[in-house]
Amino acid sequence: MIRKTLLFLFFFGASLLAQTNIELISNLDEHNVGYNDIWGYVDPSGNEYALLGVRDGTSIISLADPSNPFEIAFIPGTLTCCRDIKVHGEYAYVVSSTTSDGLQIIDLTQLPDTATLANQTFAFFDGAHNIFIENGYAYVVGTNNFSGGMHILDLSNPTNPTRTATYTASGIIHDVYVWDDTVVVCAGTSGEYHLVDVTNKTNPQFISASAPIPGIFPHSGWMTEDKRYFYGTEESGNTDITVWDLIDRSSWDLVIPSWETQSEATVHNLFILGNYAHISYYADGYVVLDISDPLSPFLVGEYDTSPVNQATFTGAWGAYPYLPSRLTIISDIETGLYVFQFTPGDVPPVIIHTEISDILNNDPIPITANITDNEQVIDANLHYRTTFDGNTSDWFLINDLNGPTNNLYEFEIPGQEHLTTIEYYLAAVDNNDNVSTLPAGGSGINPPGSTPPPDFFSFKVVIPGTLIIQSFFPLGDTTIQKNGEIDFMVNAIDTSGLELTYQWFKNDVLVGANSNTYHYRHSSFDPPPHTDVIKVNISNGYIITDKTWNVFVEPTTAVEDENNPRSYSLKQNYPNPFNPSTQIRYSIANSEFVNLSIFNSLGEKVAELVNQSKPAGEYTVTFDAGNFSSGVYIARITAGSFIKIIKMTLLK
Repeated sequence: MIRKTLLFLFFFGASLLAQTNIELISNLDEHNVGYNDIWGYVDPSGNEYALLGVRDGTSIISLADPSNPFEIAFIPGTLTCCRDIKVHGEYAYVVSSTTSDGLQIIDLTQLPDTATLANQTFAFFDGAHNIFIENGYAYVVGTNNFSGGMHILDLSNPTNPTRTATYTASGIIHDVYVWDDTVVVCAGTSGEYHLVDVTNKTNPQFISASAPIPGIFPHSGWMTEDKRYFYGTEESGNTDITVWDLIDRSSWDLVIPSWETQSEATVHNLFILGNYAHISYYADGYVVLDISDPLSPFLVGEYDTSPVNQATFTGAWGAYPYLPSRLTIISDIETGLYVFQFTPGDVPPVIIHTEISDILNNDPIPITANITDNEQVIDANLHYRTTFDGNTSDWFLINDLNGPTNNLYEFEIPGQEHLTTIEYYLAAVDNNDNVSTLPAGGSGINPPGSTPPPDFFSFKVVIPGTLIIQSFFPLGDTTIQKNGEIDFMVNAIDTSGLELTYQWFKNDVLVGANSNTYHYRHSSFDPPPHTDVIKVNISNGYIITDKTWNVFVEPTTAVEDENNPRSYSLKQNYPNPFNPSTQIRYSIANSEFVNLSIFNSLGEKVAELVNQSKPAGEYTVTFDAGNFSSGVYIARITAGSFIKIIKMTLLK
């Protein structure tokens, strides 16, 4: 079975697709408390209605004139974020989450004049998240704040249902889809879908489970009309839509692991009618996919009902495409009811391609794209150009010499030199001379995309060399005293000429970046004796090398001399910066052999100011840098076990 990851790069503008296939008929924003789910109803006279979930009740809206919908009746309910509605016969059944509304049953027999609450029962649950009705039975899930499993209710007496069973084997259930005697269970936090046999309505039986997908939340879904493929929606923002082949009910075959829009909007609910999936896509609004080939869905319509263009739980909540008039009604969380007319029509080719990342060799570079059209793709190609050493080439054209296989086109860009930047875009034309480019904005038929779009995909050819650490300081593990300080430094090069970055870690915690030096200061929260591990990671973006030091912190050593404490220290030079000389002060607590040396930024010793035994005391020495060039210099003192450095800046 073919498995695909489809990332639809959403460069078709919403207005273009809306004008092509979707017409806004009307919008009704009757209430100001917010909206949730939606369903449709047709009375015995053929009049159509929208049943709109409002946060504080259910609105019954006449669609007799779709361009001027109006509210006929309102059934109050407890304020809630989530309300779900389904219809059986001439009654609507309403459940709501996180409330104590139980099951509300609305009598629709008095329409078009009014609708009333026929019954409200708490016999089965206090609240529920979703309800699905099939063949005279209601399947209610997310009951009692998702702890109550799935309740099966017999609706033979529509205003006084009875419960035939409660199913709990699948744990938390967010939603279900039911056909004949099979239930698809969206098992929420488990990351799985389940199949359950409900032939015996008093004894549901578990059939099979999909493989869990880490990080997803199986939210809801719908079966294709041949009942072979299940389109699942993941309300996690990670994969959006998955497609499963259920030709064998004992196993789940994941044929499309992910279909997403580029906008980062989160998908919500999906409904299938014929060859089209109608989707409420939160911040993307109303989205329609052509699924005539279930393994190659592509976008054929989109109308953004939401002003928010990000991955948030705002925008389109529900969709209902099943009215006899073929109108689609959408509920938007902020702005209420939308009535749309979706008319399948000719659209430009749809190009699906995942942008490639940098290439780490100079081999030929394969580029693949899935290109489909609601009629026929006539020609497709790839355009690329290179930039090397500041020079940009003309555009080159590449075709798939072997032709597409199942709508999959394969192009090959020749191998390039190290540090070459490649920009590219894809283009296709259909049998009606509709041209698409990806990224969008290009035009031209001979060849397709002969006029480039304003933006391109790009990547770089990089052949990483070797990272070499030329010098470092300290030269090894070091010992300092309580409250002491020390500077760490490392100099490295990359033989391929890439820019280097540095990350400094103290005991595996990031403490510095973007510099080849790090100033360490002993923390008073770590009383000595104590050891800290200092590590620097050096990277050219592709290869990482590192250097590690152990810093041993010992208690302060001091002696008393005529009530004046003496300790081991190296004070900051003064003045600093300096030109051309500066004073360096140090003290030692005991008679020691002292070495005070100066190093340049490469770690090379350039001067030795003290190299002899000294009695305990305080000292000042002068460093004359008249013969040295500007830069950073390091003064390092060693006196017994005491080692310390300071950084000095010479400015000329």
